[in-house]
Amino acid sequence: GQLNVGANNGPLRAGKQDMYEGGIRVSTGAAWPGKIKPGSKSDRVALTMDLFPTICDAAGAKIKHEIDGRTILPTLLGKPQPDEDRFLFWVRREGGHYGGRAYYAARYGDYKLVQNTPFESLEIYNLKEDPKEENPLEKKHKMYNILFTALRSHITKSGAVPWQKFPVNLENPLTH
Repeated sequence: GQLNVGANNGPLRAGKQDMYEGGIRVSTGAAWPGKIKPGSKSDRVALTMDLFPTICDAAGAKIKHEIDGRTILPTLLGKPQPDEDRFLFWVRREGGHYGGRAYYAARYGDYKLVQNTPFESLEIYNLKEDPKEENPLEKKHKMYNILFTALRSHITKSGAVPWQKFPVNLENPLTH
């Protein structure tokens, strides 16, 4: 939550609009009498995009097109579910403080690459060993390049910022 209005992110670093865990990690609750055990807990990392395939899975509905989300129904039902082998990405483009510039985070397993504002350099953390994100790993760490390459690929694949006009005249970017 937003720290200056009384939110408490516990031991996690930062708050709203930040790419550190205090700004993007949110606890979730689910209730389904007779299916989800009351008081059960999980450390599974999931995103909002995982809710749609989970609801479809619970309803027995088949998704007929490719989506990025993955079901977490086995986890909710207390059944074994293998760890995800996927990269997770966060991007923020809003905010008057940043002049419309984007900033990012990428995660794979326990490793997270963070650019907390568009004006800061990238940092990498091992969240299992450093959940408070206080001690960045060296940029020569093998996971830095893996996450950096995956993030660049994701940015390229995601395409242009919707409100930008293309093609831009590279000799004079002010003329469109």
